[in-house]
Amino acid sequence: MDFHHLKYFVEVADQKSFSKAARNLHISQSAISRTIKALEDELGVVLFMRNAKSVELTDGGTIFLTHAKRVVFMFEHLKVDFENEFRLEQGSILIGLPPITDAPIFAQLLGEFKRAYPQIELELYEHGSKKIELSVQEGLIDIGIICTKPNPKEFESFYLTSDPLCVILPRDNPLAKEKEISLDMLSEESFVLHKDDFNLHDEVVKSCKHAGFQPHIVFETSQRDLMLQTVGAHLAIALLPSRLCPTKGENTKVGTSVVVRPLVRPEITHTLYVIWKKGHYLSHASRLWLDFVTAKLPLPSGSVVSEGK
Repeated sequence: MDFHHLKYFVEVADQKSFSKAARNLHISQSAISRTIKALEDELGVVLFMRNAKSVELTDGGTIFLTHAKRVVFMFEHLKVDFENEFRLEQGSILIGLPPITDAPIFAQLLGEFKRAYPQIELELYEHGSKKIELSVQEGLIDIGIICTKPNPKEFESFYLTSDPLCVILPRDNPLAKEKEISLDMLSEESFVLHKDDFNLHDEVVKSCKHAGFQPHIVFETSQRDLMLQTVGAHLAIALLPSRLCPTKGENTKVGTSVVVRPLVRPEITHTLYVIWKKGHYLSHASRLWLDFVTAKLPLPSGSVVSEGK
């Protein structure tokens, strides 16, 4: 077994096709088939179920893929990370973050890091927290920003920031006269929520159920402006972190047609965590970013940073 055996195996698993994998790797299909067969013989396990239309991993193949991806990733990054350690600080970091990230804080962190390490490239991918967790697990991105408490068995993590949710209502909604709003007061309202690949979606639905009602969801979106427009059109109410709510100084049609009220009983807090895969190789550039962020954002009292970077 050598590196090429593993690389060919990972490509076939990703493409679910021997022919597509062969084209991507610029080798013949027969060569890649022989390599996979030799790998299966060496392991004593069938890695793929083959049929005329597709190729699917067996249970053994699924387990082996996790280890193979880790080895391939480390091998492909070996030269770059070695040079980073002994020459210039360079490389790239793939970071996944939800659209509801605290933009001012995060943008400031990225800007300061880029000024400190101009030769390190930052690539950002915007997805819901659930997809970000999965992407970190699969090694598709290096670091993730999520808004739910990470599973310590799967991720190393640290606290980034938190923000309470507020209720956004049409200005002529009867509840707009209230100074603060409890969740049970919204039982008869229609909701516009983030899509269900956002953990905040699940948190709101769960809190509504605890308050004694199932929320009537009329629309789901990942776009903050579209959510506010839906409220401004009298179609629904919304729950957003306070920093993403329209302000009195936001002189737009939407900003002047809605009101923002604190959500109480219960207060729902939108908390962000930085995560990376536990026990997984982390590039030098990624370790620099984590060290930089933790130095810039001292942990609140009682918080614990997971070790093992």
